[in-house]
Amino acid sequence: MTVLWRAITAGSESMRQVAASAVRAVTPVLSSVVAAAVLGAALWVQAAPAGASPIGTLQQQAAALSQEMLLEQLQIGSFEQQRAADIASVAADDAQLQQLQAELEATRHRIGADLLELRDAAVTAYVEGGTQADGTSSPFAASPSNGASSVYAQVLSGDLNSAVAKLQADRHALSGEEATHAQIAAQAQRTLENANSALASAQAAQQQLAQQHASVTGELAVAVAAQQAQQAAAARAAAARAAAASAAAQASAVPGGAQSPTVVPAGPAPSSSSGAMPQLNTFLRCVVQAESGGNYQAISPTGQYMGAFQFSQSTWNVAAQLAGMPTLVGVPPYDASPRDQDLLAIALYNADGEQPWYDPCRN
Repeated sequence: MTVLWRAITAGSESMRQVAASAVRAVTPVLSSVVAAAVLGAALWVQAAPAGASPIGTLQQQAAALSQEMLLEQLQIGSFEQQRAADIASVAADDAQLQQLQAELEATRHRIGADLLELRDAAVTAYVEGGTQADGTSSPFAASPSNGASSVYAQVLSGDLNSAVAKLQADRHALSGEEATHAQIAAQAQRTLENANSALASAQAAQQQLAQQHASVTGELAVAVAAQQAQQAAAARAAAARAAAASAAAQASAVPGGAQSPTVVPAGPAPSSSSGAMPQLNTFLRCVVQAESGGNYQAISPTGQYMGAFQFSQSTWNVAAQLAGMPTLVGVPPYDASPRDQDLLAIALYNADGEQPWYDPCRN
């Protein structure tokens, strides 16, 4: 499961795209888990009658597992954010590695040139002058005078020493560049491996919770169905008794008597976003300004992040469950009132703190 929450400071659209690609592979799991959480909540709404302790126990287990799944989902979202940041860091490392590779090639080219220069100097020293190591004259020397020969040998010796020094310096530089190249590549590999391992572990834990939740909700559905069947049978029996009593009463009633009005049960009250705006803490006030500049109808260039807090739709749906406002599930964040957006941001903050927001507002 994943929380598709990527609230990055306005202007960092490239980082948003990196995060979106990093979490796209695990997106399908979200809808099933949220559906399971909604099912658990719907079953929990049914009040357990006295003596129905197994159903009450199953309801408590389902509710607890739903909460754990939501929190685990937020944790996965945190790991995915870190993995996206690691991917961006590795991309920067790749650029540095490419630059180092170019420097390595240039250094190797210089070493090749140094070797040619050293060979030329050595051949020149051997062919044109100086004294050989065994003390004999060079076979191609023109028998210069002793003074001229000494000066010429010094010049040739200086050329050789310079060529050798350049070769050694370039070889030393090559060794250092190769070591730096290997260190950066190894660190990048370790970074990605650690991020992938943490994400895989969290996803495995989430899958295990989902399996437990499915098992509990299945047992709960069976128990509730059995209870509803018993209640329906009792209701039919009561209705039959009431009909018999009513028929008897009508038979003995005085004609023309007043009749009682039919009572129509009221439906559920519609969700209302009216009321005073909730008080945002310092961090959330900073988030509103950093993410949207206070625009509650803001939409990111890609259309993935919406509203003052730049919710993704899936994170908005999770926050609606956390806030106890399921009627907002599926509603685009920018279509919700500013009050509802603030309430869902507060619910998400209470559940996971500053973690869901990746911007400079963090302490």
